[in-house]
Amino acid sequence: MRGMPSEARFRVCRRQAIAAVGIFYVEYRYNVYTLTSKTETSRKKPYMIIRPVRRFQILYILQGSFFSKLWKPLLALFVFSTVVAYYQSHLLKYHIPLNTSVFTLLGIALAIFHGFCNASAYDRFWEGRKQWGNLLHVSRSFCRKILTLPNVPDAVRTEMLALSITFAHCLRHQLRRESPQKDICRTAPEKWKNRLLASDYPAMTCCQILGEYNAALLSDGIIDTICWHAFEDTFAKMSEIQAACERINNTPIPFAYFVLMHRTVHGYCFLLPFGLVNAIGWVTPFMATFVGYTFMCLNEIVDEIGEPFGKNENDLSLTQICQTIETQLCTLSGLTLPPSSETARPSPCIVQ
Repeated sequence: MRGMPSEARFRVCRRQAIAAVGIFYVEYRYNVYTLTSKTETSRKKPYMIIRPVRRFQILYILQGSFFSKLWKPLLALFVFSTVVAYYQSHLLKYHIPLNTSVFTLLGIALAIFHGFCNASAYDRFWEGRKQWGNLLHVSRSFCRKILTLPNVPDAVRTEMLALSITFAHCLRHQLRRESPQKDICRTAPEKWKNRLLASDYPAMTCCQILGEYNAALLSDGIIDTICWHAFEDTFAKMSEIQAACERINNTPIPFAYFVLMHRTVHGYCFLLPFGLVNAIGWVTPFMATFVGYTFMCLNEIVDEIGEPFGKNENDLSLTQICQTIETQLCTLSGLTLPPSSETARPSPCIVQ
């Protein structure tokens, strides 16, 4: 395009822009159709994106791109950059003395700060995933222990396993600040439902009831002190997992980080056209919008994964983990529970 006239270059760029907009529109309509074809219940549930990464498709898919959140500020940035480029090139005789080297230094500093915030947010995300992985391990271990003891009554086994399943669901609802009533009525033993429903902290109450079962087994002579200690260690680990998740959930990243990060990014992006227009001319709106999209996307990623138990696309799929615990424990023990109204995988690309 270097040897082409300016009008020909403009027509080529216009055709490329129209083609790019067409690709984005097709992908947007596909995503809308995929989501709206599901039931109203499943669309309101929290989900996590699980989809294969294809080299070409990853360049234009909208899912996970935060386009629905960022299109307004990006459009404003593009229009602002276009106005700056036009005025600097055609109307203003005095050019603002900003060059790319200043923004290079600012961009490096901003990238370092972004890296720190992103590392802190991902550490919280990964810590939450490790705790729920530990809960899956503890639940399997408890199921194996209670099933291999010969003298434990079958009714007690069933009730203790049901309570361990109820614990996982109650912890999930507590972290997401939802009502656990449906899962308590579905999974908890009949004689404990009223106590759990009346409790402000049903997950902690599940551990308390399991401890009472363990003490009753010891006092009746069904288990010895070694088995009692083994079960107590399991319940202590469950309480430890709950406390670790509550620590993450109740102690967010300091709000001052988000204020500084968002203000700095928006200030940098809207000053960037003044530094680029003298160097790249009419390409300024596209380059400024691309840089702004990168930094604004990083802001959104930090916002989402910093709260790993939430209901955004990049949060943990707690519903699937709870249903995995429930399915595996029921399969090993022969326990039968009513089916859940929640779907862990409402579509091939998302997991709740």
